[in-house]
Amino acid sequence: MSTKVKAAAVVAVLSAGAGVWAYQGRRGPESLRAAGTIEARDTQVGSLVGGRVTRVHVQEGDTVSAGQALVSLEPDLLELQLREQQGRVDEARARLALVREGPRSEDLARARVEWQTAENDRRRMEELMREGIVARQQYDTAEAYAATRLEALRERERGSRPVEIEAARAAVQQEEGRLAYLLRQREETVVRAPAAGLVQSLDLRPGDLVAPNQPVATLLEPSQLWVRVYVPETKLAHVRRGETVKVFVDGYPARAFPGTIAEISPRAEYNPRNIQTLDQRSDQVFGVKVIPAPAPELKPGMAAIAVLGDDQAGS
Repeated sequence: MSTKVKAAAVVAVLSAGAGVWAYQGRRGPESLRAAGTIEARDTQVGSLVGGRVTRVHVQEGDTVSAGQALVSLEPDLLELQLREQQGRVDEARARLALVREGPRSEDLARARVEWQTAENDRRRMEELMREGIVARQQYDTAEAYAATRLEALRERERGSRPVEIEAARAAVQQEEGRLAYLLRQREETVVRAPAAGLVQSLDLRPGDLVAPNQPVATLLEPSQLWVRVYVPETKLAHVRRGETVKVFVDGYPARAFPGTIAEISPRAEYNPRNIQTLDQRSDQVFGVKVIPAPAPELKPGMAAIAVLGDDQAGS
């Protein structure tokens, strides 16, 4: 082989090697695959009042909407308290109206007549006392009575004092507050779904007794899905919060569901607990939370694979 041919061959080999190096540099890090299970946020719902179950509206596995009734409790005792309290509220409101309006015109006329009569008696007693027919003590009694009747008339003419109106208004607010509390308790006799979800557990029958402030059902919220996967420590450098991820499930092996890395655990988990060799560092993993884009095909409990990088297939 001539010298020129050998030189050309060397140049070709070097060029090919440079091309491979450049291509590998452009590929970036190797794609990472991590397996996990789709999970959903669960919500435990119950009643603040408790009571006897009268009706169970749903069953385990049912899909419910926000505000849908799950369980109804017996409201009879609360209904009796509500009627009694409503009467107290009406009474307090009527008393406030009376205080605001003040005395009636008939009351004023009666008070005026009573004072006029007492004043006439006082004047007559004064004349008799001057003539020496009655004693001073009798006149003093008539005078005191007339003064009392006069003050009663002036009191009615002035009407209710502001402090009396405020006291009556406070009494109404107190009774209305008690009524609102009972109405809120009656609402609690129907346990409703706080959000759309799936009934995961519900084991009640009509006639069962439910304690207050205790959960009666557990709901899964499909709109709050995530995949929890574990990444080896040696691959953690390729994982970034906010990075786009492809999620694959067995039911749709050819479909890639887009997702986002929402959380990376700040602590590692590994087995065995005490790492003795450098090779065992690959057993140390970090939990990563991946949130897929909402899709009706994704269900809680599905096995899933999260893929980071250029891998396009789930198999």
